Amino acid sequence: MKIWLRKYEKAIQGEQALSYANAEGPLVYWKNQLFFSFLLYCLPFCFIAAIPGVYMALVSGYINIAVVDVACVFVVAVVTFANRLPLRLRKLSIVVVCYFLALFLVDKLGYFGPGVFYLFVITILAALIFRIKYAYWSIAANTLLLLAYALNIQFHFFESALNHIYTPGGWIAFSANLTFLSIVLVMMIHHIFRSLEATLLNKEMLQERYKSIFDRSPLPMWLFDTQTLAFLDVNEAAVRHYGYTKEEFLLMTIKAIRPAAASHALEEVVEKNRMSGVFYTGKAQHITKSGQTIFVNIESNLLLLDGKQARLVQATDITELLNNEVEALNANLKIKESELNLRAIFNSTNDGFVLLNALFCIKQFNSKAINYVKLGATPKQFEIGKSIFDFVEPSKLPYFKELIQKVYAGEAIEYDRMYKDVSKGPVWIRFTITPVYEGDTIQGACICGRDITARKLYVDTIEHQNKTLREISWMQSHLVRAPLARIMGLTSMLNNPVNDEEKADILNYLNISSQELDHIIKRITRQSDIIAQAPVPGADAKKCDDFYMETTPDP
Repeated sequence: MKIWLRKYEKAIQGEQALSYANAEGPLVYWKNQLFFSFLLYCLPFCFIAAIPGVYMALVSGYINIAVVDVACVFVVAVVTFANRLPLRLRKLSIVVVCYFLALFLVDKLGYFGPGVFYLFVITILAALIFRIKYAYWSIAANTLLLLAYALNIQFHFFESALNHIYTPGGWIAFSANLTFLSIVLVMMIHHIFRSLEATLLNKEMLQERYKSIFDRSPLPMWLFDTQTLAFLDVNEAAVRHYGYTKEEFLLMTIKAIRPAAASHALEEVVEKNRMSGVFYTGKAQHITKSGQTIFVNIESNLLLLDGKQARLVQATDITELLNNEVEALNANLKIKESELNLRAIFNSTNDGFVLLNALFCIKQFNSKAINYVKLGATPKQFEIGKSIFDFVEPSKLPYFKELIQKVYAGEAIEYDRMYKDVSKGPVWIRFTITPVYEGDTIQGACICGRDITARKLYVDTIEHQNKTLREISWMQSHLVRAPLARIMGLTSMLNNPVNDEEKADILNYLNISSQELDHIIKRITRQSDIIAQAPVPGADAKKCDDFYMETTPDP
């Protein structure tokens, strides 16, 4: 039955199927729909009135009434199925047929016929299917027609059944009721349609506004059927972001943009949200047309659209954000690892370090700082946040402040200082104070203390050895030279003939010179041995003093 009804509706409307898009406005759209509904029901149900009317007309001898009734039904049938005719012409045709039938029946049957009733119906029909002004024109036309009948009753211009039933006054009184009811009902219909038009316009404006928001949203949005999961609508941002055309979207389900492994979980979530109807938010993995995997933040709400439960979804791409978070996490891990490595190096180095901030307060220090950054006679344990000046010996505080000011002005300071240690003896510390930059601005200073005692001893040892070597060289060039020269001279004298007494003197002098040379050579050898056995860096002061005494040449 429904199939035949749809075919019947299609035969009536033909290519004139209506929508808001091709109508002049929402009110005109609904008026046109009312006219199609009138055609849909008028033809089959008009036989309820036509068959008895024709039968009674034939029985009563009113052949002309029967012919007019059949003709009017035929015209209504033609107009009903003449779907190629313009819609306005079809409306006018129905109104003309109704007017013709009404006037004919009023003329032939008078008060007892349905003619007056059809005049009333024409006004109501005009108010329903035309602009309201045509309904008021219909009232005016009906009033003039009824007045014309009153004049005909009075002056008998033509033969009519009314002439034998009514007086002019009686007919006007009767007609006034028709006019009154027509005006009241048309005004009520006008009020209803005006309110309906305002409601429809407001609804249309809201729909346009939300449609505009939907279409122009910079974020991908779509509507999908919660039963079939099919896309119902998508905005331009979704088309740009996912790479599918709008037509392609409308042929797909939301499973198409999800990984295959997530299909079952997706169906469960949609079904759960469809039953609860609550606002949903969550993160999901989507796949674009190019195959790229992206991560999105989903926000959706349940809507009732054309009798279907649909979900309005907004998807925010957070792929870059997640990548940045991963990069930031990896960077933080590397920074922590670097900090740990730096802390290990900072604490394992043999030097003492103290870092200061821009206000001369201690920012950080290592475990060696108390031993090698000695700023006072009695070392103190450093504390983070305290001023470095609290740890400086009062007598040296002005000098230290002067150095720090130079460092904060961009200069690097380096100096050595000796401290006396009861257990170790003299201890030498080399201080290096350098500025700490952040960008191009000095934001602090670094004080480094290094024990250079062994280095000092080594340098002093080398200096004393060099002094001894210079003395040995002097002895070789001066002290050895004198006896050697005498020996060489005496030896040359033995080559000449001499007497025994002279020979004995030469030999005696040779012996003295040889003993002197031997003494000098032994002295050089002894001093060379002392150099070879010189104390290494870190030797105590007593050994150093012994070495200095041994290597000092005799006057």
